[in-house]
Order: sequence, then structure tokens, then C-alpha cells
Amino acid sequence: MGIADKIYELVKDLPEPEASKILKFAESVRGRRATVVPAQRQVDLAVFRQYRGCYDGVKIKRETLYDRAGLR
Repeated sequence: MGIADKIYELVKDLPEPEASKILKFAESVRGRRATVVPAQRQVDLAVFRQYRGCYDGVKIKRETLYDRAGLR
């Protein structure tokens, strides 16, 4: 016997007003349930094609970044 069958067995003997309260509660619980969508981690690599070959592999030194003419 599943959960739905157990709920039915309990509710079928109740008066109509109490049974409608239980129905409203069940509907509100179903309405609150969040839909979980798995994260999609696909990246459109076309966005990065314009930068292909721009990085020459030289390690960047933080001190040289602050020693620019525009920052003086």
C-alpha cells in the first residue's frame, strides 16, 4: 500500500469540509514544490575564438601592471 492509498483510506471516512481542507493542503504542498533543473555547464566556445592565439604564455607580474603611464 503506497502513501496515496494510505491518505485515501484516512480521508474517505471524513466529512466533506475536512476532506476539502486536506485536498487544499495537498495542492498547496504541490504548488510549493520547487522544480529542480540540473545545471548546464556547456560553454559556447565561439565566444572565445576571437582571443585564440593572443596569450603568449608569459607569466604576468603584478608590479608591471601597476607601473603604467595611465596610472601615474
